Amino acid sequence: MKVLLLMNSLGAGGAERSMVEFAKFLHGKPDISVSFVCLERRKIGLEEEVEDSGVRTLYYWGKKGYKTKSQFLLKILRSERPDIIHSVLVDSNIVLRFARLFYKSGSVVQSLVNTPYSHERKKDNQLPWHKFLLAKQLDKWTARMIPDIFYHSITKEVLNHYIPIYGIKNNFRVIYRGRYENKFLGVKSENKNFTLINAGRQEFAKAQIDILKALKYLRSKYQLTDIKFQLLGRPGHYTKKINDFIAENDLEDQVEIPGFVKNVEERLVKADVFVFPSYYEGLGGALIEAFAAKLPCICSNIPVLKEVVGSEKGALFCDPGDYQKLGDNIYQLYNDENLRKELSEYSYTNFEKKYKLEKINTEMLQMYRDLIKSK
Repeated sequence: MKVLLLMNSLGAGGAERSMVEFAKFLHGKPDISVSFVCLERRKIGLEEEVEDSGVRTLYYWGKKGYKTKSQFLLKILRSERPDIIHSVLVDSNIVLRFARLFYKSGSVVQSLVNTPYSHERKKDNQLPWHKFLLAKQLDKWTARMIPDIFYHSITKEVLNHYIPIYGIKNNFRVIYRGRYENKFLGVKSENKNFTLINAGRQEFAKAQIDILKALKYLRSKYQLTDIKFQLLGRPGHYTKKINDFIAENDLEDQVEIPGFVKNVEERLVKADVFVFPSYYEGLGGALIEAFAAKLPCICSNIPVLKEVVGSEKGALFCDPGDYQKLGDNIYQLYNDENLRKELSEYSYTNFEKKYKLEKINTEMLQMYRDLIKSK
């Protein structure tokens, strides 16, 4: 089987992490050849890791625009003739759809990994709304012009988000993302402070600024200043807003922002609570990593995170943007060790049942085999 994985980049996001782990899994199979094609390069991310793994990667170096990128991809497709052409994220999906107009061999898979057209995005004052609507129309139009796309959705909620936009019927499969066991499980932190942790790009969707507002609220209401917060992940469009808020509210002693780090697993097991107040998500790979680290979790109560957690009693929830309720949830876990243990056990059991990487990768490979068999 020959597999070509088309990505926007090998950056530091959860989708990139998942596809890199899947590519390494495929690379270890004697009957499978796998390659990445990337539309851009990123200084921060997984390029070095992929190179070390031996998975071949081809990078696009030409002009911006879907036309030249599609021509680049088309040339590769005609030369390599893959059995499976699998794209992830919107730009890659659109590039593949244009190339598909001129290349009919192989099976096309497109992963649906987020809910980018959710109403919550209207709250993002940095988002040019007319560009957003144009992008949505282009995505919708190109998806509907290619009838033989098979969709892989990472949650049921993401699938429901796209069904009316793409006109999806029976051409889909829902397979969650997975993660490895945390090899640092059981390691204790020497730090005696109660520590919150969040991992994700510093963007509107991740709502990390609401964690800062919750810290300020806890300081004002309960005079709590011994709660620490670590923010992992590369800078983004909201980095300045986050840094300004920290400076304006004298939170420097409570907040650490190490950025993109390679020891995420170790930092997770040494924290006390994972906080994930996102406005919208596809699944939340960082949340799965928190489950694997056996962390009690606080999440926004958006439907996709409720699906991933799987039970109202599996985490503490709050409305997106409700930083006072978020603060109250933090305060509850700060004071209740038994509840922390209970949620910690639930997180790990949930991880073992649904999100172990070997199981997920096997399901993804079976999807490929079923598609080839059905041709």
